[in-house]
Amino acid sequence: MKIRKAVKSDLLKYIELRKEDILNYSQIIGENIKIDEEKLEEEFNNIMNSKKNIIFIAEDGCESAGYINGSILKNIWQESGYINDLFVTKNFKRKGIGTHLIKTFIEYLKMRKIKKCKLGVNIKNTNAISLYNKLGFKTDHYEMSLSF
Repeated sequence: MKIRKAVKSDLLKYIELRKEDILNYSQIIGENIKIDEEKLEEEFNNIMNSKKNIIFIAEDGCESAGYINGSILKNIWQESGYINDLFVTKNFKRKGIGTHLIKTFIEYLKMRKIKKCKLGVNIKNTNAISLYNKLGFKTDHYEMSLSF
C-alpha cells in the first residue's frame, strides 16, 4: 500500500473515488445525492490550485484504495488542520487504510508546526465515528444545520 500526494493527472482517479464516496454517503444518510462530474472536476482543480488544501491518495498497485482531502484553517486565534473528506473503497475497507490516510495528513500538519486537527462527521456514520474515536479524536462542539 502506497499513500502519496495527489497530482493534477489524478483527476480521473479522484472523480471515480468521489463518485463511489458520494454513493456510499447517500446510503449512510438515506438520501439520494446527485453526482455532477463537472462539479467534481472543479472541486479537484480548486484543491490542487490551493495552498491551503491537499489530497493524499492510497493505492495498491494500480488500484486506487481511497483518499483524504484536508485543509489548513487559520484565523487570528489559531491554525489547525481540517479533514474535509476521508474515503476508502469497499474492496479495501477494514484494512487500516483510513487510519494510514489520517496519520499521513496529521504528519503533514506536524511538518507545518500545526498542532490540532479537526473534522466533521455525520452522526449516522457510526463506522467513521468509531475510527475517529479510536485515533483519539474527541467531540469538542456540535455543529447543527437547518434545511429549508
